[in-house]
Amino acid sequence: MKIELLFLTFAAYAILQLFSLRVFRGHLKSAAVVSAVIGALITAYTIITILLASNLWPLMLLLSAPWMLLYLVLLLILNALVNARSLGNRHRWSQSKP
Repeated sequence: MKIELLFLTFAAYAILQLFSLRVFRGHLKSAAVVSAVIGALITAYTIITILLASNLWPLMLLLSAPWMLLYLVLLLILNALVNARSLGNRHRWSQSKP
């Protein structure tokens, strides 16, 4: 995998993380908050390693970004499925009964 693509996955993760914290409710928001805390810790670790002039500073960020992005994408899919199911149930109950 090219290193530029790995940096782009972190950028996509950050954007998707902000979106998910704004959109999700209930248990899914809790799951998104856990992801945000882990992402913040990894970002803090990366900043510390930059300040210490380590030549491996992006390693943890680049290796974890695709997995964090995948986690958020799965949460978005789960959110879409839950919302679709609740809309279907609401529609079913609103129909008049014979």
